[in-house]
Amino acid sequence: MLVDKRSLLKGVATTLLAPLALLAGLAAPLSPARADPLPERLASLYEAAKKEAQVVFYTSYRQETSTAVLEFWRKTFPDVKLNIVQKQTLDLIPTIEAEKAAGRTNPDVVFISQRFILDDWKKRGYLVPYKVRDFDQIGGNYKDPEGNYIATAATLLSAAYNPKVFPDPSVLPKKIADFLDPKWKGKIVFSDPRTAASQLTWFQTLLAHKIITWDTIKGFASQDFLLTRGNAESVRLLVAGERDLSPLISSQNVITARERGQSIEAYILDEGVVTNENYLAIFKGGPNPDAAKLLIEVLTSPEGQEIVANAGSYIPTHPDAKIPAGLPKLSDLKIIVADQDIGGDASQKFLEQFDAVFNRQ
Repeated sequence: MLVDKRSLLKGVATTLLAPLALLAGLAAPLSPARADPLPERLASLYEAAKKEAQVVFYTSYRQETSTAVLEFWRKTFPDVKLNIVQKQTLDLIPTIEAEKAAGRTNPDVVFISQRFILDDWKKRGYLVPYKVRDFDQIGGNYKDPEGNYIATAATLLSAAYNPKVFPDPSVLPKKIADFLDPKWKGKIVFSDPRTAASQLTWFQTLLAHKIITWDTIKGFASQDFLLTRGNAESVRLLVAGERDLSPLISSQNVITARERGQSIEAYILDEGVVTNENYLAIFKGGPNPDAAKLLIEVLTSPEGQEIVANAGSYIPTHPDAKIPAGLPKLSDLKIIVADQDIGGDASQKFLEQFDAVFNRQ
């Protein structure tokens, strides 16, 4: 389903193609004063978690995000050890499946980006429904109604370009179909959906919502796309001037590059933007159930979401969490909801057809 919401970008990013960075002043409202610090709000849970002494967290965070969360946790809840197991989402899933098949439940809390996997785990009874204190403050698109999982962070799958090449962004493609103009042939970089999960999500979502067709993808194939292994490499090629623009680079990579002073901007196409949400869930039968509740409360709180957002260039889902500069509010975007089976049979069928279209058989 396509979610249309009031947009600060209307008439700006979607029409004039203003870069997301120009929204920085609008996108970072001050959080309201918090009368009671997080340890006080969660004091009873902390006392219960102390008896378990640890919590096991399986996460697809980047290293810098894991480090930031770990440092905050050690200072704030020193009597409960946070054990982080960090892997890519598509590696975490088979790890957990193998452990369950062996009769083990090792994680207390899991952080992954594949909602359809969580829905499957919910049906199989793997998850514990738990509604955090701020459950009602987080939008309905970002949580399971029964509390089996909740999204605390999102990234934008948006277009990007090198502003040194295009100082006037109004000349850039405004719609996805505009990338098919022959004038862009040989100038576009795009990460390979076989190796970049965000690109796979983008394609499958747009196809499912009939925003593009396979004829669109065939048109892409005729544009001499330079396919890379991932978003970081696509950013590098844009910054180096080897290619000029892309219909999709993850906002995480764009913000990270901009923080390093590199020449790259992101912008929203007229069709809207696909978001990639990241969800937390508590596992049934995990070794530390009280500590699991403490961890998920921390990470869904405004304070916890701000730590993750700042370290990983995410957009928080809690309305009271400050948003990193250069990123807009989720509520101000025209969001194309990515609710597809990413990584399963549908993805395999897509990739087989994609390879045929791009003559990679």
